[in-house]
Amino acid sequence: TSQRAFTIVVEKPSKMFKLGLGIAQEKGATAIKVTSIAPSSLFVGTALKVGFVLETINGIKYGSFTEGSALLKTAVGQITIVAAPPAAASSTNGGRYQKENSVPTKNSASESDDEPKPWESDGFVPMREGKQKTPNMIRNELQNYIDQCLVDGTMTQTRIIEKMGVHINTFHRFMNPNTYPDQWSATQNGTYLAAARLLDKVKYENDKAKKSGAKRKMPSSDEDSTKKPKAGSLPKVDVMEFLNRINAVEGGPVNLVYDTCPQLVTKIREFLQRDGMTKAFLLKALGGINGNSLNRFLAGKGQDQCGNVTYMASYIFFEKLRILQKQEKTNARLKDEEEHPAGFSLAKSKGDFRISPHDN
Repeated sequence: TSQRAFTIVVEKPSKMFKLGLGIAQEKGATAIKVTSIAPSSLFVGTALKVGFVLETINGIKYGSFTEGSALLKTAVGQITIVAAPPAAASSTNGGRYQKENSVPTKNSASESDDEPKPWESDGFVPMREGKQKTPNMIRNELQNYIDQCLVDGTMTQTRIIEKMGVHINTFHRFMNPNTYPDQWSATQNGTYLAAARLLDKVKYENDKAKKSGAKRKMPSSDEDSTKKPKAGSLPKVDVMEFLNRINAVEGGPVNLVYDTCPQLVTKIREFLQRDGMTKAFLLKALGGINGNSLNRFLAGKGQDQCGNVTYMASYIFFEKLRILQKQEKTNARLKDEEEHPAGFSLAKSKGDFRISPHDN
């Protein structure tokens, strides 16, 4: 044990209790380094600090990172840890640990992308404002991420499940809150931590891109997934699930339209360019309207198709999409509301017939 080492003693009430420590293995060494200490951790207020190296755990000098992390996980009751700052640890362990002020070597961790991140540690616990995130929080964040990926065409739900490394049945059990007698039981589902790790990594990458001044990446978790898939590659089940989630949004407009026909034509054409989207899918999502109605609407001039069933149906659909994506109303939309408080007319122009809502 080094002269600058500290002995820290805490009481772990049960095997499943989270210590609230972020740990990682320094490259080229067997040392366990503390990368984060959660506000709710047992070690808050003790001598243990971020950056310290654990020398022994309950009197055992572990021989590998795996062995040391297992000791922390399985320990119950009193836990005694001897830890020291990196410089002190390196001076008494054959130089295994990088000194605090030394230049990082190729195989050692540094304050760069090579440094282990909190979500990569075995003791990772997702936190928000000093408290562990509930399964409902993770569930909502994950669903929003999936929705955004589908909207941007960057990744399918199936691909996201694969990246988390969980079985699809495990994923669906976690996403259904009615599966569990109480929400904290869902932390035993592997999706809880897998999703939390993925979401933290995505947030880190997006924040890093913003700080560097680079163009914001689409919400993905690695470089290859930022590339838009080839048209038609999005599985039918994912397309339909996305459309169903849009239509399930509550609080949409009722009998009032604040977009012009040309504005909705633009939205429809852009939406049809999304990966895997087809007119057949969109027609079904718009309430099963006839393809001829959609084609007439797309070919219209100005407001001459305001009586077309597509007008109201598409407006409701895209309003729900806006709400789902948590997007603010555009200036053009606010102007339309101000100039047309009762909405745009849904009646055909004089001398023309009106297409009823049941037009097929």
